[in-house]
Amino acid sequence: MESFKSNADMVNYNSIADNFQSGDLILFHGPGPESELIEVIDHTPFSHVAMVIRLDGYTKPLLWTSDEITTISDVLDGKKEKGVHLLDLGAVLKFCSTKTSRTGAHYKYCWRKLEYQKPADFMEKFEQFMHQVDGTAFPSLEAMALHFFAGKLGISTGTKTMFCSELATDTLVHLDLLPSDTIINSYSPGSYAAGQGLQLLHGARYGDEVDFSYVETTE
Repeated sequence: MESFKSNADMVNYNSIADNFQSGDLILFHGPGPESELIEVIDHTPFSHVAMVIRLDGYTKPLLWTSDEITTISDVLDGKKEKGVHLLDLGAVLKFCSTKTSRTGAHYKYCWRKLEYQKPADFMEKFEQFMHQVDGTAFPSLEAMALHFFAGKLGISTGTKTMFCSELATDTLVHLDLLPSDTIINSYSPGSYAAGQGLQLLHGARYGDEVDFSYVETTE
């Protein structure tokens, strides 16, 4: 299941960050036991998925994500709370770089570019949806498992809470890139890995996986 190159063979985040655009995906391989469990169930090397967005006034890419990070301020409301929030992507990678497993394993990352001729209202729809759901709570581990298995049975669990792939999926629905009747909890982080048969609308697709590393630099 492990598909990543060695860190020495990966491109560094700082060399490709300028290429990241709104709608692109960042996939995370986590080192902790919960991440390992998600990856085993999913049969992919990914335990988290989030989406890039570029906003006017910000020179660096931001990350539209649902997670348990409470040390980085939400760009939209300034709060430091777990759940759905918009964070500085570089700050998230820096935070993750401090986390290791008991065996010394680190986070690893993958970028998938959204290949799509975006319509004029793409960013308007994106920003409207962000303001609509920003601050939605992150589910407990038990609720997350319930959402996932209910989704596989075709049962929607609603949007009172959202884990990462629910947010990514609902965002794509609101961008008209997935059908409006999509059961968002039927998607998992691994659904966004290459080769998993993800079918977007209007000729959109995600490109190849680009593994990258993060090394903090001083500016």
